[in-house]
Amino acid sequence: MKIISVRFANLNSLPGPYLIRFDAAPLADTGLFAITGPTGAGKSTLLDAIAVGLYGRVPRHDRQVGEMVSRHAPFAFSEVEFEVHETDADTGAVARVRYRSRWEVKRKVRGDDKGGLGQDAMSLVMSASNAAIVSGKEAVPAKVGELSGLDFGQFEQSVLLSQGKFARFLHAPEKERSALLEKMTNVGIYSRLSVAAFEKAKEEELKTKLLRAQLEATRLLPDEERGALEARLDRLHHAAEGHHLEQQELHVFQTWRTILDQLDRQTADADRQAGALHQADAALQPEFARLAGHLRAKDLAAPLALAAEAEKALSSDAAQHQKQEEALPRLAQAAATAAERLAAAAEAHAAALAEENHRRPQLEEAGKQDAAIAVAQQELAKKTAAHAQAQRAHEQARTDLARQAREIEAVATETAALDRWLIDHSPEADLKSQLIALDREIIDLQGAQKETAVREARRDELRIAQRTTGADLFRQRGLETDALDRQQAIKEEGQPCRTERDALLADTTAPALAQRADDLTAHWQGLQVLLPKAEAAHEHHARAGALAAQAAQEVPVLAAAEAALGHLEARRADGLRLLDSYRRELRAQQALADLNAHRLHLQPGQPCALCGALEHVFAPDFAAEADEQELCVAQQQQALAALDDELRRAAHDLTRRQAAQQQRQQLHEEAAAAAATARQQAAALAGALTPPPAQPADPAAVRALLDAAATAQAAAVADRRQLAVLDDKLAALREKYLKAGEAATAAQREIPRLLDRQTTTEAELAKLENELVDWYEQADIFQNAIRDLLRPHQLTLPARPPYDGLLATLAERAGFYETQAGSLKNVSEGLKERRFQHKVHAEKLGGRAGELAAEADALAADQLAIEQRQAARQAHYAGPDSTAAAGQLRRITQQLADALQQAQNQLTSQQQALAIEQSAHAALQVRLAEHRTALEVRQAELAAALAAAGFANAAEAGALLLPAAEAERLAQRRQDHLTAQAATRTLQARLGTELAQHQADALTPLSAGALSAQLAELNKADDILQQQLGAISNQLAQDDAARLLLADGLRALQQRQREEQRWQDLSEQIGSAKGDKFSQFAQGLTLSHLARLANLRLRQLTGRYTILKTPNRNLELQIIDHDQADTVRPMASLSGGESFLVSLALALGLSELAGHKARIESLFIDEGFGTLDPDALNTALDALERLQHSGKMIGIISHVADLKDRIGTQIRVQPGAGGTSTVRVVDVMGTETSCEV
Repeated sequence: MKIISVRFANLNSLPGPYLIRFDAAPLADTGLFAITGPTGAGKSTLLDAIAVGLYGRVPRHDRQVGEMVSRHAPFAFSEVEFEVHETDADTGAVARVRYRSRWEVKRKVRGDDKGGLGQDAMSLVMSASNAAIVSGKEAVPAKVGELSGLDFGQFEQSVLLSQGKFARFLHAPEKERSALLEKMTNVGIYSRLSVAAFEKAKEEELKTKLLRAQLEATRLLPDEERGALEARLDRLHHAAEGHHLEQQELHVFQTWRTILDQLDRQTADADRQAGALHQADAALQPEFARLAGHLRAKDLAAPLALAAEAEKALSSDAAQHQKQEEALPRLAQAAATAAERLAAAAEAHAAALAEENHRRPQLEEAGKQDAAIAVAQQELAKKTAAHAQAQRAHEQARTDLARQAREIEAVATETAALDRWLIDHSPEADLKSQLIALDREIIDLQGAQKETAVREARRDELRIAQRTTGADLFRQRGLETDALDRQQAIKEEGQPCRTERDALLADTTAPALAQRADDLTAHWQGLQVLLPKAEAAHEHHARAGALAAQAAQEVPVLAAAEAALGHLEARRADGLRLLDSYRRELRAQQALADLNAHRLHLQPGQPCALCGALEHVFAPDFAAEADEQELCVAQQQQALAALDDELRRAAHDLTRRQAAQQQRQQLHEEAAAAAATARQQAAALAGALTPPPAQPADPAAVRALLDAAATAQAAAVADRRQLAVLDDKLAALREKYLKAGEAATAAQREIPRLLDRQTTTEAELAKLENELVDWYEQADIFQNAIRDLLRPHQLTLPARPPYDGLLATLAERAGFYETQAGSLKNVSEGLKERRFQHKVHAEKLGGRAGELAAEADALAADQLAIEQRQAARQAHYAGPDSTAAAGQLRRITQQLADALQQAQNQLTSQQQALAIEQSAHAALQVRLAEHRTALEVRQAELAAALAAAGFANAAEAGALLLPAAEAERLAQRRQDHLTAQAATRTLQARLGTELAQHQADALTPLSAGALSAQLAELNKADDILQQQLGAISNQLAQDDAARLLLADGLRALQQRQREEQRWQDLSEQIGSAKGDKFSQFAQGLTLSHLARLANLRLRQLTGRYTILKTPNRNLELQIIDHDQADTVRPMASLSGGESFLVSLALALGLSELAGHKARIESLFIDEGFGTLDPDALNTALDALERLQHSGKMIGIISHVADLKDRIGTQIRVQPGAGGTSTVRVVDVMGTETSCEV
């Protein structure tokens, strides 16, 4: 990795923006350069800029990034361009690739925390193409580490080298050297690995113990007990299959009974609906009659409407004609009046036009004179206003001149006061340059205070942890005692259970006890199955007798119903014959009715047009006889319809009774057969029981046996259940005993761990106390330095941070001093300028006074000329305003012309209105005649239609007409009524057929309630059976699972023992509770490697010394002095310069160690050269020059003056005004170039 350039702004005392290019002259011409400047100028800020630009972090003092931003700066950024070597995966070629990494942050411009820093951001791009690679505070450092092969810690150790860290490392005791080495070389992972191996071995040992305890607690069923359970399970499955078949049969019976009951209800509902429709038929006859009248008069609706429309049109035209007759005289009078007004307006307009022509020449000449006078007056007014303004300006200038004189006096007084103030506060002249050093000391003090606070907080945490560990230790010991006590109590609690269980099994065994309960349960269940068969045999026998009695009673009733039906059929045949005779008579009457049109015109004594007869005997009553015959036919049809209904009901009743009688007979046969079947089934079931019942078909005898069996079965089941309860209780107690044992084991395992933690906490507390003493001393040193800087300004250091107020006060004083000095300079220059301006203004005022007097004389002459012109105009025309008079004449003439035009328009309008009204009156008279003729035609057509329909007048026909909506409603209602009657008859026929078909099946005589009761009893018995099946199946399944679990557990125990042994072996090699076994070994190897790399660099610096790692001591270093016969000396015997050289060698060695996977081409060494004498300094610089010849770019940060002579190329950081510094590059010729861009 090679640093190419860094560009930054607003970091600490460097506002910038600055750009330092290491690949351009003069820095590129040499591999070794110095970064120089006074203490606190900002030399180390350049390294901070590189670090934050690449990794977003600052190496020095573990500072927060935000602390780098210059005070009050709106933003800050750092951009680093670097170069890495990349290998092509396909060709293997190595190429140099440049990237540019950028860090930036801005201050907030709104919100409650306005002025605070926002979130910082980072980005990474290709230098050549500016193509984005990645962005984000975490992604960019990770990508930079991937490209360069260095994370931030490795970059800090291999590129940015701090001498103070290695000087402390050389002289530290072994314990502190271990901590420093772990921090510098990142070997802390080995401590964590050692602790992890130790903890993992303990964890694996505990897992093995727990698994072994679980396997020992597993309980299996004995083989004898398991065989009894399997046999009982087979018997229960056989009984469950019998229950299932009976349930299916009862479900079929229940479905058949439900459908039969539903059909009975639907038939009754259809009969009720038919009766309701018959009753509604009579109630609807009046409405149907209204509908018939409407249909009769419906054809007259159009003639009635046409006649009414013609009469309405005639009335409307007559009213309009009357209005026109009244309006015509008024319109003629208005036209005559308009003609008179027109003549008067023409005469007035002619007179006004003659007056205007007479006065126009005089008024035009007077208007020209007035215009010339107005122009002259305007010009005079402008000159007068300008003269007045100039006069006021002259007076104001005189006033300003006097004010300037007073201001000059005031400024002179202010200048004297400022000069005195600066003399009194002269000690503050260098305060701004002192602020940089003070700010640096405060930063160091805050760093020390922060370290102290962190360690004090950690000390408080450790003390709390120490107390918590003690409390946990006490609690774990209490838990161990409680667990052992619980185990003893569980043993005592289980003793009564074991005694009771032994008593239950005194004369038997657990399988025999269970078998006896199963046998008694099977006998009891067999009696339960037998009892319904006995009851069914008894019930079927009784039902067969009842059905035989009902059938005998129904025989005479059926005979009577058949006789009644024959009588009704005879009456219907007679009615049909009578209806036929009525219809023949009606057809004869209707044949004569065709002559009705001629018969209506027959007159007494006049001959008939058809036969010539003079007497018309049948003319008056012929139509009445035809109507009477139609009435007879209708009445006979209604009588036949009523007889048909009665006949239908009688036939339906007879059919129903016959079907019921057949069903009774069938049910009697079925009941007798069912009784015989039930007796056979009862006998068969009784034969399977031991001992068999003497009377299996007697329900009472079977119930007595069932009660006795139930009592015995309950006692046996209770004993078995009690035995199961005792077994469960003993199992639960056993589980509690094991859990108590686990709790005791867990407490015993936790107690050693807590003791180790207590020991570790005490050791860390002691280490923290020693560190706090060192940091307290450093903080006192920084505080004393700050107090020395504050003493001349009579200020004291606050007892605790923040110190921003102190810095702000000093900055304010320094800024105020600079402000006062600048003010004095500005005021002095302003005073001189004011005095010169005052003299120039006084000279200008003298010349302006004469010019104003001449302007006043010219204005008086202009006023006299205007007065002469006004006198000439009055002589020509004495009126006040000629233009207004001419305009008044034009307005009068125009008004009269407008009045003349208005009169002409009014006359034309009145004449047009009169002509239009006369034309409309003539057209209306024609239309009136047409409407009268149309009304006569419509009335004649209406009279003919009324006569043809048999109505006396229009009112009679109109009374029969109904509104369209009501007529439509009545028609729809009649149609709905007829449709409902037809649908009801269809439904009755379908339900009768379905009911007869369903009754023919006759599956069972039992009601739905009885079937539901039987099914409920069977379900209840099946539930009991399923519970027993589930209990036994669950018990067997648990035993199967336990057997499988035990087999798997034994295999797992073997595997776990092997795994435990593997971790125990590893813990034996590297494991320890504190982690020191493996970490000290790894640190010793690292220190040996570091010593070899450092010796390579130390031989370049001086050939006198070699660093030696003490044999058999992992972390002890010594020095071999070759000038003293290879004497081995302790590191403490080295002088300051010798310590620096050895520290520098260690730093360079660590750089190579940290970057062994990366190619490092840039190196920066921060401070440390001040302890060298001139010879040692030359030796160190010679070694660094040799090092840069290997291709490394080396930058040295130091304030040593001799470096300026030895290293010509420099980056110089120079303090400036306002607490800021500038950055310049100096070449070997001494030429300085600013880095500001």
